[in-house]
Amino acid sequence: MIRIDESGMSFGPFDDSCIFWVEKSQLYNKVQNKEVKSVEFILAENNKLQFVEAKSSSPRPTLDNKIKFEDFINEIALKFLHSINLYYSGILRRHEEINDIPDKIKIMDNSQVSIRCILVIKGHEIEWLPPIQVALNRKMISISSIWNFEIAVMNDSMAEKSYKLINRDI
Repeated sequence: MIRIDESGMSFGPFDDSCIFWVEKSQLYNKVQNKEVKSVEFILAENNKLQFVEAKSSSPRPTLDNKIKFEDFINEIALKFLHSINLYYSGILRRHEEINDIPDKIKIMDNSQVSIRCILVIKGHEIEWLPPIQVALNRKMISISSIWNFEIAVMNDSMAEKSYKLINRDI
């Protein structure tokens, strides 16, 4: 079982065979110095791939903070895009010598897999989430329509209660 501690949150525990810890992988480490960004991890369960990015905070989308907010959205979108591309480069065996995606994930029928990109922001108020969701959807519309995936923006409470990504009882 794997627990992932990131941005003040503890994700998991997850079965080792269902988690690809991108930031700790050989695959990511090989390409990382080429300005490739990544999400924290990919969780594969029940024919779903969930690309999870964790943040301890986010800038508010106010007039005096517009550039900082846009930079934040651009960074998150790039992490999702690079992670999807990195994952599928591994599935397509482009880096076979260092491909450490778990076998159980490698053999999934990717024609049937649903993809969800999830941004979890620790301690964020629920009413602060919709502007981030809208901005991320807008930024990623072309990519999400090509790959047919959904984007979810949530706080740590939602990640725990609705998505079972966080378990504070352990």
